[in-house]
Amino acid sequence: MNIPRVIIILVTSLIFTVSTSAQSAELLTPQNIEGYIDSVRDLQEISKKYGAEKIVNLDISSGGSMAGAANPFSTAIAQMQGQQAYNEMLGVIKRHGFSDLDKWGTTADRIMRAFAANSMKTGLPQMDEQMQQALEQIEKSNMTDEQKDTMRQMMQSSMQMMDIYADVPETDKAAVLPFMSAIEALGQQ
Repeated sequence: MNIPRVIIILVTSLIFTVSTSAQSAELLTPQNIEGYIDSVRDLQEISKKYGAEKIVNLDISSGGSMAGAANPFSTAIAQMQGQQAYNEMLGVIKRHGFSDLDKWGTTADRIMRAFAANSMKTGLPQMDEQMQQALEQIEKSNMTDEQKDTMRQMMQSSMQMMDIYADVPETDKAAVLPFMSAIEALGQQ
């Protein structure tokens, strides 16, 4: 495994983050998954209008919390309270069957954790082994100590995130499975 492949794995792990927090007893339904998908399409206009980077900061590499990165939608909503975009988002998500933004955020986080778990389920054991091999390669490389330390930190964060994939409830993974293509398409728009 070469270093660029490790970076791709790291970025993928950070994009599709997961959480160790307790799952809601409420089951994900086709209706709320479809509502999430449709709302994200509509919310993209708000993101363009305000610029998502100006609305929220989910950067864990500069001191943000792993919990925030593991629950990106809930974290973003908490950061947005009091902003004009928050009120506009509330209108959008209500049109798609959600009572409030907290409920939407929690549902969105669960959907994305299940999506990530489904996407990686066959590769998790191999990825863990590959990450260990990559750590060994980093140690043997000609990188500076600072570069090695940065890479080690990124790898450790990714390994923590991958460990969490195993905790995604089977019911969430099963509910999201029929919507995998539609959810993946959201990231390509």
